[in-house]
Amino acid sequence: MKPIILLFSIAISSLAGAQTLLPPPAMANVAQKRLIDEFIEVSHYKEALINYAKEYIELKMFDYDVDPPKELLTKDQARSIIKNFDFDGFKVSMYSSFSLIPEENLKELIKFHKTIGGSLSRGNSALLMTPIIDLNIKNQIDYAIENIKK
Repeated sequence: MKPIILLFSIAISSLAGAQTLLPPPAMANVAQKRLIDEFIEVSHYKEALINYAKEYIELKMFDYDVDPPKELLTKDQARSIIKNFDFDGFKVSMYSSFSLIPEENLKELIKFHKTIGGSLSRGNSALLMTPIIDLNIKNQIDYAIENIKK
């Protein structure tokens, strides 16, 4: 009986020790926020992110699983979603994602964007994207689509 209890207690203690807490979400400090804000300005990030959102909305406008494709969202509804896009509220996601970039690299990104005039591509369609930013913008757009249909 003692060996079973000993084995059981060793197994429980090893399982308990294997559990780790998730690290706290990344948050930018004041210096990083200043650099991230400067990066957003010089890279025309807001415009590029809105262009990305427009493209995503265009993909969601029709149900292509039926023939002919069924319109799920009108152009006016799509324009309304873009017009009401809360970029300032979205900055929290950007601060969190970009806070993982070292300050020196942020400075280099700012310098790079200043030398090319801020736009990576025609129509400002290319942007620095992280999976978190991608997921958050898609969730925000999907939520807006659901609410506009009601």
